[in-house]
Amino acid sequence: MRRLTWIAFLFALGLQAGGRAPAQQEPEDPGPPKLKRGKPAPQKAPAGKAAPAQPAATSTPPVTPPSAAEPKRTEPAPAPPPDPREALISRARQTTASFTEKLPNYMCQQLTTRYASQTNPPNWQAQDVVSAAVVYEDGQEDYRNITINGRPAAKSMKELPGTWSTGEFGTILGNLFSPATDARFRYRNDSTASGLPAAVYDFDVAQPNSAWEVHAGAQLVLPAYRGALWIDKESVQVLRIEMQAVRLPGSFPFDSVETAVDYAFVSIGTQKYLLPARAENLSCQRGTSFCSRNVIDFRNYRKYTADSTITFH
Repeated sequence: MRRLTWIAFLFALGLQAGGRAPAQQEPEDPGPPKLKRGKPAPQKAPAGKAAPAQPAATSTPPVTPPSAAEPKRTEPAPAPPPDPREALISRARQTTASFTEKLPNYMCQQLTTRYASQTNPPNWQAQDVVSAAVVYEDGQEDYRNITINGRPAAKSMKELPGTWSTGEFGTILGNLFSPATDARFRYRNDSTASGLPAAVYDFDVAQPNSAWEVHAGAQLVLPAYRGALWIDKESVQVLRIEMQAVRLPGSFPFDSVETAVDYAFVSIGTQKYLLPARAENLSCQRGTSFCSRNVIDFRNYRKYTADSTITFH
């Protein structure tokens, strides 16, 4: 299982009140049905009428017809029909498992605008813009030609000050659908994402099964997390994912860490593939109003070969 990495040196990726909140139940959704158990209350006789007399009990044994003495053959109860909502999740898991196998080697431009706020509700102030060429080769992501506000950065992505994240190109979904993660999915409702009809599922991942790495300086946690998926009903591919860390340790510098990724169909060569189009990472420092927010755009997808020139304008 590959790890989704999240690093914070000066401030973290997270969300406070006023940012992107985790998906909530639609107002018009009445929620699950409530079952009513128990027998009906005894009926009272109408006024002026006596209740009908009940037949007296008798000790005469019932007469058993000859045919009733024969053992009655019972047919096994038919199996319940498969739940189409569960079937959709199973198909989405299979589609995701083959996702990276079908992807060609490609590259794109990643533009990350980093914001910070020290107020509640937040008042986001742009800090800088980080640009990088992302090369996806043989299932691995590599970040090259990194600049900050247009100036070349003499450091790798992992060494940059501020916040950054990786994993939007398949690691997030691969981990979520991995059998080792044992995520619990629950159908919520029907909706749309990227203009396409979608089914929305909530999910939970227990901490022992988490592969989501969240760093704060030298500290590392793999938190439990919850979120929601929007699954395209036709292609059975994930159009949007939202994730929120839960029960972060009290000693960890951040008390809120969230991420969201939107996917869209893009052309690479003559084929179309569902790839990240936009992402947001948000967080808040524990016990303060200081929060950070990264807005990431993925542009200019094209096929990558060993002799490709990696330039973006």
